[in-house]
Amino acid sequence: MDEFEKLYKKDQYHISRWEKNYTDEEFYKINKKLRTELEKLLGKNKKLTPRQKFICAMVYHHGFNIPSSKKALKFIKEAQAEGYTHQKWLIASIIDRLLQLQGKPQKYGTQIAELKSGKYKQYKLDGSITDKDRVEIGLPKLKELRRCLEG
Repeated sequence: MDEFEKLYKKDQYHISRWEKNYTDEEFYKINKKLRTELEKLLGKNKKLTPRQKFICAMVYHHGFNIPSSKKALKFIKEAQAEGYTHQKWLIASIIDRLLQLQGKPQKYGTQIAELKSGKYKQYKLDGSITDKDRVEIGLPKLKELRRCLEG
């Protein structure tokens, strides 16, 4: 297994444990270490495969800050332009997170927040993306998503 795949496994492991095992601050520290590992890998690897670019996008996406989100968007756009068609939804999620971090309405409705009551709320949408667009990239229709969030 290459170093990028190992890093991806670490990222997914910590994401899966985040809600029950880490505070947000603890998770952000973990992700910062993962991003540091990623930066070292990028320094050693000048030519990346589309899969490696996808992995870079995922790790940066979990940085939850504007610079990381911009890097994530760059990498996922490159990966998809080079034919990486798995996880088409990731570009939508990255775009929405970047908009959310900038205080702007999201396009796809991928970013939600858990309220203290245990219910979920969706961040504001700009209404520019249709349900057809959402379905094409593997996202549920907005009506279905809202039903799940209320349920």
